[in-house]
Amino acid sequence: MTDKKKIGAAGEALAAEILKSRGYNIITVNFSCPMGEIDIVASKGKLIAFVEVKTRTSDEFGSPAEAIDNRKKRHIRNSAIYFLEHRQQNYDSIDFQVMEIRAEHITKVDL
Repeated sequence: MTDKKKIGAAGEALAAEILKSRGYNIITVNFSCPMGEIDIVASKGKLIAFVEVKTRTSDEFGSPAEAIDNRKKRHIRNSAIYFLEHRQQNYDSIDFQVMEIRAEHITKVDL
């Protein structure tokens, strides 16, 4: 696994822990379907959240959220529709979130 992938995986793990600490139940991580991928799918009561996690070690190329272009938003939206269509549970509301993880002081990542 490349350092970039390790840093991304570490960011996603941290994001999942943050969501759990805020009362979310993690349904799945790295959900993949023909439409694309969603980093974290979580729920809180009757709310379902589709979470894109962006981890960066610097803002040299912009903020983490700036990396989410219209193409990526379309993939997330279509993946969320696919997920909901293949799930036997109803939700009262849907939330799309971006979690920015800035890891500027990483010296070592072991996964």
